[in-house]
Amino acid sequence: MKYGNSTLGFIVLLMFCGCTLEEPPLQPNIVLILADDLGYSDIGVFGSEIRTPNIDALAADGLQLTNFHTAPTCGPTRAMLMSGIDPHPVGMAANAAAITRVKALQGRRGYDGRLNKQAVTVATLLKDAGYQTYMTGKWDLGRVPGFFPADRGFEKSFALSVGGGSHFSNAFGILSIDPKAQYVENAEVVELLPDDFYSSKTYTERAIEFIEDGDPDKPFFAYVAYTAPHWPLQVPDDWIDKYAGRYDAGWQSLKTERIARQQALGLFDDPPDGAPLAGVAEWDTLPQDEQAIRAKEMEIYAAMVEYMDWQIGLLVDRVDALPGDRPTLIMFMSDNGPEGNAIDRIGKNGEWVAATFNNDVDNMGKRDSYLWTGPGWAQASAAPMNLYKSFVAEGGIRSPAIVRYSGDQSDARVSNAMLVATDIPATILDAAGVSHPGATYKGRDILPIDGRSAMPIITGTAPTIHDGRPLGWELYGNRALVRDQWKAMLIWPPRGDGQWRLYDIQADPYEVNDRSIEHPELLDELVSEWHEYADDKGIYLFEKDNGYGRF
Repeated sequence: MKYGNSTLGFIVLLMFCGCTLEEPPLQPNIVLILADDLGYSDIGVFGSEIRTPNIDALAADGLQLTNFHTAPTCGPTRAMLMSGIDPHPVGMAANAAAITRVKALQGRRGYDGRLNKQAVTVATLLKDAGYQTYMTGKWDLGRVPGFFPADRGFEKSFALSVGGGSHFSNAFGILSIDPKAQYVENAEVVELLPDDFYSSKTYTERAIEFIEDGDPDKPFFAYVAYTAPHWPLQVPDDWIDKYAGRYDAGWQSLKTERIARQQALGLFDDPPDGAPLAGVAEWDTLPQDEQAIRAKEMEIYAAMVEYMDWQIGLLVDRVDALPGDRPTLIMFMSDNGPEGNAIDRIGKNGEWVAATFNNDVDNMGKRDSYLWTGPGWAQASAAPMNLYKSFVAEGGIRSPAIVRYSGDQSDARVSNAMLVATDIPATILDAAGVSHPGATYKGRDILPIDGRSAMPIITGTAPTIHDGRPLGWELYGNRALVRDQWKAMLIWPPRGDGQWRLYDIQADPYEVNDRSIEHPELLDELVSEWHEYADDKGIYLFEKDNGYGRF
């Protein structure tokens, strides 16, 4: 064996002084857990009445992140989590279904509807570094060969390639134009699912199978992306009645209750309550039969969340029971805010749902039903934040998030540091001791990572990682930019007025008090920075709201 002069000299020095080389620290096992359309206040430690003891236990032993941000919808967030890059230049400026719907986006750079090859995924880099890489659940970053999880760094995978579908083995899709959900196992499309398939259960079982069949002497990265509680709202029959009667008081009452619990937990000092919910009738004005239907929708939603929590507990228990003393990094979050859009107004969905599914009250939540929660429950789920999924308001992009690290974790249990989904790959790579290659990978040009490692926050060596750094958002024409505690935001009608507004989201994360009149120059600065962001990322500028299912 040949050594360079410096290496040989170092070895001689060690021999002379009788020193020995220490074993390098073990690389951690890493588990990334993602919920789908889970609202900010939908788990216990964030103020929910829904029973989530296993997620809450992660927070008790870890770090609760109260200021974690995603994209406004699922596909863009998943691109951020896999690449560490803003979703626009890597092909996921919007979901594939949205690009199909909006002709102006078709054929434009960045509007591919799949994660393009300008991104190298965190799974690829970990695999190159010797990690075993596994994925189960919702992928939504490409539904054709060449763009499956198996093509993007995952050695073993069982994935829903599209944006959603039935939670049972009938595998119907979520849109009238795409009525069949596609599953892939590694690089092959799966034609039939087992009869006992239920999304949260099967994703957990397959993840555990991959982990337990792996090499115990090598670290692993497991990405488990649940489709709960994404519509259609369905749960195993014996779980349907777990929350019977719990939501009979309605959505405003639920929001008030959750805000009070958040105050008791010390999460927020004085969040507003009593403001009318956008686009929602007062509960007491609804006929009793409609109240019964709406309440049962939320009952099923809550049961889906609790069932997912149970499965997360099984997964974490298995990971914690693995032999050896390898550290473990577990990260949990949602992909965006709760769903509040009118799903029946997407294309011909209303007619399709009425003709295809049985939504009678006594059948709600079963395998042949098709339900969603709507804006009332969504705004309660997002409490105390403003609006919900698909909007750049805090209710659409602020997610509950938890990190548990068995290495040198901070003693703090709650952090309000600003974090973004693009920070997750940088954090994972940092924990694993793996470097991002920058602008080239194996001889081809790629985009450098945008995110920053949150390990200084997780380990308590720094309180923040984004001081003074502008962070931009855009979806469906709606826009936002955050710098420090200040947020400039423009939301088009019907949920906004098409004007830039300014909020101090440290003091007012609820986006109630517009500060633009007090600080017009600051607003101008942030708006200018947003346009620089848009130019840099190649964003197509809509001058209206192009979102789906708008009321």
